Amino acid sequence: MSDDRHRAAPADGSAITPRHLKRLLDQGAPIDLVDVREPHEWEIVRIPGARLVPMREWLDGSALPTLRQGRTPVFYCRTGRRTLEVLAVAREAGFADAVHLEGGVVAWVNEIDPRLPVY
Repeated sequence: MSDDRHRAAPADGSAITPRHLKRLLDQGAPIDLVDVREPHEWEIVRIPGARLVPMREWLDGSALPTLRQGRTPVFYCRTGRRTLEVLAVAREAGFADAVHLEGGVVAWVNEIDPRLPVY
C-alpha cells in the first residue's frame, strides 16, 4: 500500500491526492475547497463542501479577497490543469500553502465517490 503523504505532495508541494483530501475533510481540517470551473460544470458534479469561484475571477485578481484566512486553499477543476494557473496566482499573492487536487473532480469521482457523474 502506498503512503499518500508522499504521493500527495510532489517536490514543489503543489498537489494533493483525492484520498489525502478526503482524509483531511473527514478530520475537519481547515480547508478552503474551491472549484474553479464554470457554473455549468459545477451543476454537473461537485465535491461536497466546495464553493464555486470561476477561474476568470482568480486570473483578474477579484477572487483573492475571498480566500479564507486560517484555511489551506485547495483548488480543483475537471482534471487539474486549470488549477495550476489559479495556484500560481494564489501563491504569488502569499498563500504559500495553497495546493490543487491532483486529477481534479474526475479523479475524486474515480477514487472517492464513483456514484457521482463524470463529464
